[in-house]
Amino acid sequence: MSRTLKFKEKILSYLEENEQDADLMSWMDAQPELDQPDILRALKSLLSENLDTKPGVDREEVLTILDEKIQEYEESILDKKLHKSLFMMEMEEKITDEETFGYYLDFTRQEVITRIVSNPENQENWNLAHKAIQIEKDSGFYNPDNWSAVL
Repeated sequence: MSRTLKFKEKILSYLEENEQDADLMSWMDAQPELDQPDILRALKSLLSENLDTKPGVDREEVLTILDEKIQEYEESILDKKLHKSLFMMEMEEKITDEETFGYYLDFTRQEVITRIVSNPENQENWNLAHKAIQIEKDSGFYNPDNWSAVL
């Protein structure tokens, strides 16, 4: 079964069960980021099969706009992944000694703590904190006292 067909079936199951749109959106958000543009394309395909437009609305124009927005979204995901990979490669080149690595971890920790203190409701900041703590643990630099401001 193709990925698009698989995604279409899942979307249809949400729609047929008359679940809330939020349930469908939650499911989409829970999928791997690189799959999300394909899920949106499957949704667009279903929409195009069943799209009733109002008089004066160009059906093809609506579908073209959807294609453009999905493409922009996909490019933003790929750009983010590329930037992350380039950052990691640069850090691997620059962090060659323990002192520099410790400095980097300290700087990262302080930045994450500052973000959490300024916006404690932002789950992304907490996710960053968990990743930073895991990196510290894996590298032997972890000290729970360093995180006492937010833990």
